[in-house]
Amino acid sequence: MSKLIDTLFSGAFFHTMLAEGEVYNYLGVKDGLITYISDTRPHKRAYNREVRLDGLHVYPSLTDAHLHLMYSIAIAAMGFHICEISSGAVVPDSIEGVGKRLSAYCKGRGDNDIIIANSYITQGIREKRMPTRQELDEWTGSRRAIVYTVDGHSSAMSTAMLNALDIESEGHDGRLTGTEHDFRQGRITEIMTESIGLRDIARGIASFVNQCASFGITRVCAFDGNGDSKNDTLMDLLAFIAPRLDIDVFLYPQYMDLERARPFWKKMRRPRIGGCGQWQMDGAVGSHSAAFYSPYADTGKTAACYYTQNFVNDSVQSADAEGCQIASHAIGDAAIDRILEAYDLLGSGKQCQCGKRCHADIPQRIEHFEFPSDEAVNKVIANGNIALAVQPGFAWIDSRYLKTYENYLPPDTIKQQLPLKRLYDAGIALCASSDSPVQNIDPFLQMLGMMEFSIQGQSLSNYEALYCYTMNPARITGNEDYFGTLETGKEASFFTCQTDLINCSHDAFSGVKALHTYIRGKDLRRKKGTLGEFAGMLFRRTKKI
Repeated sequence: MSKLIDTLFSGAFFHTMLAEGEVYNYLGVKDGLITYISDTRPHKRAYNREVRLDGLHVYPSLTDAHLHLMYSIAIAAMGFHICEISSGAVVPDSIEGVGKRLSAYCKGRGDNDIIIANSYITQGIREKRMPTRQELDEWTGSRRAIVYTVDGHSSAMSTAMLNALDIESEGHDGRLTGTEHDFRQGRITEIMTESIGLRDIARGIASFVNQCASFGITRVCAFDGNGDSKNDTLMDLLAFIAPRLDIDVFLYPQYMDLERARPFWKKMRRPRIGGCGQWQMDGAVGSHSAAFYSPYADTGKTAACYYTQNFVNDSVQSADAEGCQIASHAIGDAAIDRILEAYDLLGSGKQCQCGKRCHADIPQRIEHFEFPSDEAVNKVIANGNIALAVQPGFAWIDSRYLKTYENYLPPDTIKQQLPLKRLYDAGIALCASSDSPVQNIDPFLQMLGMMEFSIQGQSLSNYEALYCYTMNPARITGNEDYFGTLETGKEASFFTCQTDLINCSHDAFSGVKALHTYIRGKDLRRKKGTLGEFAGMLFRRTKKI
């Protein structure tokens, strides 16, 4: 007779996430699924082998609900983070310091390499500005170089990079923002493709998967593709790699052109589209390109939405008619209203006769949702078929170190920051995420941002913050029956750590790492990034993305 359990995990605290205090001591796995969870040890004849976890705490594995996978891999392989927060301060904190760090990095790169520097924190630099193209030319030896701001929506480019993008450099200081920046990312991707090699890709994939494993992440929602790129070779490469990765990927092609997205839908269980790229309603606060009704406090100017209401309505209707789950970046209140009106025209969440939302009614998504009006929040709650992917870790960092909102936005606008607790209590599928490579993939920073949110009365509990990385992402992807909690019949995907994340202090979330991460019962082992390892990955059986 076949045994109920292949592997019994014992001696741990298994937090099911079905309820805040529900904890068991034994978990059994067979064929990648949970087949047993109890306080009582099963009879020895019921299992084949045992893994003792020696008092560790175990949680359902995490899902990063919004990141840019190919850019994250590319940054891991070809770039670096130019600014960091260390001991409560931004380092480096001056243009001179940035130049020294960039020059030192370039010494280890070839003359024809593209230089990619991420996470430039403008507000943390004494001069409160991005570097000019002339400065980048000097620091990088006139290489093709690009420096991205920490929000990912502005950049500084060297003369060689401007020329590569067919931007007239004469009279241009090299600093791009708004649509001039956001709608050129496809061309930048094409230039990166010319430089990236198989060794780079192998290293980047290994680095990314290892980061996921170290934080208990086994699945990501990947927003990739750029409509301004003629070929978008990296997107084609991603669509080939993603189904073969150790972790699971839910791909969202960022194309307005549905015909261009259609080939990727064949690899999915359900068509998806959107995110950032061409589906952005606006830019970001730090780049003064987020669309608000009220002017920015420091400039007295407003930024326009990237598209007209009629265009957004038509685009949403067309994608919905194809059965797509749609995602759209919207940060300012004007931009949020633009996508909300289009979603409202689709109607509210439908209920089937069983009283539950059908699998076909996976919610439409708004990404970031940083500064909604009170009316917009009411609409989201009333609609019943809208999910939100947010990055509260950025607000946590900003309120302590960057002061972007404080310096750029009027006080009344700052008070409009998304009401986390209100939305969570209303049952909205509220998901936390990193927006990697804009932020570090660390999920515990985002949870800390939820637990210590800057708007009074809107913070979440430890359990609620963890729920936004476990069960709510299962809802947002239509997979409530497959993952998100530890219960029989669901995936045996979980991670172990020494910390009781439900009952610990907020400070304990800083620096949390997973000791082991399991995906469908198998240990997600550290990768080396060799070409042989990469070649072996290419021959794996594919999964739906």
